[in-house]
Amino acid sequence: MGAFESNLLKRRPQPSGAEKLIAVVADATSVEIINNVAVDQGIATSHVTVGNIDTALQIMTSLKESPRHLIVDVTGSTMPISDLTKLANVVDPSVNVIVIGERNDVGLYRSLLRIGVQDYLVKPLTTELVRRAIAPQGTDTSERMGKVLSFVGARGGVGVTTIATSLAAHLADTTRRRIAYIDLDPYGGAAAAMLGITANNGLIELLQNPQRLDQQLINQAFVARSDRLLVLAAELGYNQEFTLRPRALIELVTMLKQHFHYVVLDLPQRAGAVAEEALDASSTIHVVSDLSVHSARETSRLCRYAQTLDSAPAITVLLNEARQPVAGRVRSDDFVSALGRGAVHSLPYEPQTLALAENLGEKDESVTARRSQFGAAIVSLANAITGSETVAATAPEPWYKRMLSSRGAR
Repeated sequence: MGAFESNLLKRRPQPSGAEKLIAVVADATSVEIINNVAVDQGIATSHVTVGNIDTALQIMTSLKESPRHLIVDVTGSTMPISDLTKLANVVDPSVNVIVIGERNDVGLYRSLLRIGVQDYLVKPLTTELVRRAIAPQGTDTSERMGKVLSFVGARGGVGVTTIATSLAAHLADTTRRRIAYIDLDPYGGAAAAMLGITANNGLIELLQNPQRLDQQLINQAFVARSDRLLVLAAELGYNQEFTLRPRALIELVTMLKQHFHYVVLDLPQRAGAVAEEALDASSTIHVVSDLSVHSARETSRLCRYAQTLDSAPAITVLLNEARQPVAGRVRSDDFVSALGRGAVHSLPYEPQTLALAENLGEKDESVTARRSQFGAAIVSLANAITGSETVAATAPEPWYKRMLSSRGAR
């Protein structure tokens, strides 16, 4: 950024939070063009400034009310998709995101569409290009989708539901985002009990009728843990047959992404139709493992499988010390070295806090409290997902920090 642009940025006031249009661009010419379009279109509340992706990220995380349009410039970014992925989750699904850049690249354009960008404008900008980009669109194309986070265990008993419910409760209680938690065990998973609610058979109802999904049906099928965390579960009888119609889960998740910022999928098994559709619908797959040779092998297999999915999800390994540490277990550094992956989060052994939280259903008070080491790890994981800079005050610097290759976005 040159001296002129830097000074221009310093002089501009910060957005109040009521703007209908916010634009962060790389040059003064683009500022002038977008301001002219805003005036011509009668957008009285707009904020247009010079900056980059980091500037846009700071602005969007500080707003109390989301704009209708967000224009962001990726000129000069060496990894525009990675940068925009960080930004994407800080922006409500209803925001119309428009990207500006210098590369006339079809592959880039398609990648941008996959992460929820409405349009990509190649410089030089014109008033007509910008006007068409912010013109009213149909709801099917203008709405950005929420993100799907799936959690699957490399083996049984590694704490998939404990981690997923703790994360969902923390995200719901500390952000303005709406969270849909789906326990995919149709015969009664543990998520409802861990969150202190009573499950119904809403999961089965929505899987049978995903095309009818509307706000009224969501209210009927979901059980509210809070106004921001809604749980979808089932408790079929043990002698009841359950057959998943092909693509039913994918259709359900696609619909839910229009209503929620995050959809958390708690997988009861590693294989089968339910797991296959859940993983294929995921933005990020979290593979939960413990420090054992078997888990290391299965984690590697799951990661390799996830890499073959057409949706190209991000893959994160959660190394959970669910059992008391004893001599003879695989060392954490040996596990990471053998796995050969960078995105690894470590969660410590902490049985007393987790037992109380599970039995009392108090995830927000017991698990994510900053005095808890496990809670600090959940906060760190949430920050990696949302792109937040905040960390738990008592959390020690994790051993895996230097190995993290990427961070997610809210």
